[in-house]
Amino acid sequence: MAEKELDSLILEDCGAVVQGMGYDIVELRAVRTKKGAQVYIVIYAAKGVGLDDCSQVLKTLRPRIQMLTNTPDVHIEVSSPGTDRLIRTPREYRIFRGRGIRVLAGDSKEWSAGILGDIQGECLTLSSGGEIKTFAFSDIRKAKLDHTQEDV
Repeated sequence: MAEKELDSLILEDCGAVVQGMGYDIVELRAVRTKKGAQVYIVIYAAKGVGLDDCSQVLKTLRPRIQMLTNTPDVHIEVSSPGTDRLIRTPREYRIFRGRGIRVLAGDSKEWSAGILGDIQGECLTLSSGGEIKTFAFSDIRKAKLDHTQEDV
């Protein structure tokens, strides 16, 4: 089984479980090793994610992931997205809706910052100081969380 297939299998099986616990899976990477597998999971909750949250998700998912990878030797890391995470996929934009972000788009050398708003089709909106800007996902070169926008 290829790594992408393993990623999808684990995400499909564990995504609803994690959501039921009050978190979203932002990122999941799985790699088979000679001894078993390594799985890296980033979780998010609007209330924040602490060490106890990561530990709880790890304990809940370990037996499921062992079953899905068909090995008891699985190294699993669960972490929070951090305060300045790079946003890579449309799925991540949906998870971080309502949070502060910075976007570098098109040929611009200037970052646009604000609160991530609506996501419709292949576009997102960013609001700052009463102004709303729209960006196509295909036009975004780089985007990252920016908690300073939430304090404005």
